[in-house]
Amino acid sequence: MSNSWSVGNAHSPSVTISGDQVEILNFRDIDWVKLDKTPTDSIQTRKQIEQDGYRTLNFPLSDIQTLKVAVSHFSAISEIAHLFILFELKDKTVIGLSVEARKEQGEDYTLIGGLTAKFEVIYLLGSHNDLVGLRQQRYEDVYIYPIKAKPAEVQSLFKVAAARTNQLDKNPELYHLFFKNCTTEIVSLVNQLSDQKYPWFVQHLAPGDAGKTLYELDMIDVKADSFEELQKLTLYKP
Repeated sequence: MSNSWSVGNAHSPSVTISGDQVEILNFRDIDWVKLDKTPTDSIQTRKQIEQDGYRTLNFPLSDIQTLKVAVSHFSAISEIAHLFILFELKDKTVIGLSVEARKEQGEDYTLIGGLTAKFEVIYLLGSHNDLVGLRQQRYEDVYIYPIKAKPAEVQSLFKVAAARTNQLDKNPELYHLFFKNCTTEIVSLVNQLSDQKYPWFVQHLAPGDAGKTLYELDMIDVKADSFEELQKLTLYKP
């Protein structure tokens, strides 16, 4: 494995669940605003900011209460977006899960790279300020949809996600733009616990339509008379 990962990809997380206790190693909480303000030639300072952005997080599994799906639109083409999920604890702590292509230093994500097994898959576990804040720094529109689910169901999903996180930490797999991406991976986790059918086309080719799909499946815990109204209500504004 490479020892020269790009910023934010340096450490792969792992999760230990013992009874009701959860420990996440390499939980990411990078201060992207501070990093963005640090000159690129201040290499040691930037490395320290990144290193300080990883920590160990401990909490009771039973504290996980709610689930939200975030869809971040980074393109003028509405069907193109990045999807990630947010687990929320009783004390409002957020554990986000973002499935991404793991890049090395100097690499940029490209369509060709995503199609030709150039990158590994990484399950990033991070804070709301990190995962949502990074998209805010990029001026992306982020919609956060609360999902109808019981705490026990959300806790079960977290355990499935933890197992997959550990699997990839030990045995990395290759990312694919259409067949192993942010949406297909998360849907595969949900499919282990639910019979709800999520459209193949949206999974593989149009993750930006995830919000509309969830609305049509009546999975979003927000009252709205239309999807357009729902978007106005769920657009994240810090």
